[in-house]
Parts: sequence; C-alpha cells; structure tokens
Amino acid sequence: MDDIQFTDGADEHRSELSSDVAAMRGDLSELVRSVRLISQKVEWLMENVPTIADAPVCDLDGDVDATMADLAATVEQGEQFQDQLLDSASHTEMTAAIERHAEWSRMLDHQQSTVLTLSEAIVGDDEASATRSGDDFPGAWQALLELEQDGPRLAKTAQLARERLAADAQVRRAHLKDLDAVGPAWQELTRRLRTLIDSAVEEHALFPAWFRNSLGLAPPPAAPTRWFELAVEILAYRITYQVLSDESPLGDPPPDDASARRRQWYQRLIAGLARLT
Repeated sequence: MDDIQFTDGADEHRSELSSDVAAMRGDLSELVRSVRLISQKVEWLMENVPTIADAPVCDLDGDVDATMADLAATVEQGEQFQDQLLDSASHTEMTAAIERHAEWSRMLDHQQSTVLTLSEAIVGDDEASATRSGDDFPGAWQALLELEQDGPRLAKTAQLARERLAADAQVRRAHLKDLDAVGPAWQELTRRLRTLIDSAVEEHALFPAWFRNSLGLAPPPAAPTRWFELAVEILAYRITYQVLSDESPLGDPPPDDASARRRQWYQRLIAGLARLT
C-alpha cells in the first residue's frame, strides 16, 4: 500500500513538473518574441533617425477603402455558404450510406425470392426436391430474418444521407455565384492589402501600435514572405470582423456563437504570430 501511495505521489509530481516546464517554455517563447521586436525597433530607429521626423504614418485601418471592405464581405458571405456544404469525406460517406441501403434492398429481394422458391418446392410433387428444399429452408429463412432486422437502421441512415445531399445541392444551386466569388475576391483583397503594406515598408512608414506590437516595424530578413502573408491575413481579419483595437491585432477572441471559420482563422493567426519568434 505504501508503495502504491509513493508511486501515485511521484506521478503527480511528474505531472506538475511537466506543466511547469510547459508554462516556462511558453513564457520563454513570448520573451524571445518580445526581445526580437524590441531589437527590430531599435535597429529600425537607428537606420531611420535622420528621416523619422518626416516619416509617413501608415494607419492601415484608416487606409482600408470601400472596395476592400466589399471584397472582405464577399469572401465572408461565400465562406458562410461554404460552411453549409458537405466536405469531400462527408459527401462520400453520404453516397455510400445510400448505396448500402440499395445493396441491402437487392439482397432482400433475392433472399425473399429464394425463400419463396424453397417454399414452393417443399409443397411440390418432386419428393427429392422437396426434401432438399426442406433442408435448406431454415437457413434461408434465418438469413431473411437477419436481413429484415438490418432494414430500419439502413433505411434511416440512407434517408438522412439523402436529406443532407439534397440540402447540399440546394445551397450549391442557390448560391453558386457567391461560392464561385470567394476565390477571386480573396485574391484581389490580399493583392490590395499586400500593396498597401509593401508601400508602407518601402516608405519606412510608422505602422499603428497593434501592428508594431505584434509584427514589428519591418519584415525580418530570415522570413520576409511569411511576415508579409501573416500581416495581410491579420489585416483581412480585422476588416472582415471589424476589429478596431489599437493594441491587439486580432481584438478579443471570437464569441461562443462565432462561425467555425472565424474561430479557426483566429487560432491560425495566433499560431502564426507565435511562429514569428
């Protein structure tokens, strides 16, 4: 008993130690990120001291025009309809459920025909055939009963699959234009936002606080492409969900009733910011 208690205590200690180590790693990662941003700001200031008084200010939020807002709204609307559609795996499963029910129906018809044929042979004039049919009848009858037991479950699943496929098809028919608009609208939106951020970097413009505190003042030499892509997506997120925070790039976490797209996008951007360290 003492050995068991000792083992339990050791396991608990290891668990607490692992939690502490994980927390320390998180704190260290945030510290490294903060130091990187501070170092970058110092380097930027050293390079731009002669011109900093005349440096342009890039508001970003204020520089978003109606066209960008409309493009973001087009993407969001199309994505909302996209969320109502079945993904490829679900579509395949729904189709398979209908086919399983159809196959069951064919097997049921065949088994019913077999039982009927055996029944007719049993009462027929051919004594040898009647004997053979009598021997085969119990197994055939049992197989028929087992098939009939599977029927309600397969029928219910197939009906639900038909309804979901019908709903999917209805959304596609009703909102085909919205769905098709997502890709082009997103490409145009990100192109415009990339141009906006590119211009600010080239002009050594001062970014707003929410940008500086999360992304720094300029792209890091080691990963400029990833930096630009993340900056563009964060600005697109702010436009889409009307984030107005001056300090936080993404504002408050999505509310409980937020769409799956918004929650997933938020988490992906948080992870992207963490990877910049």
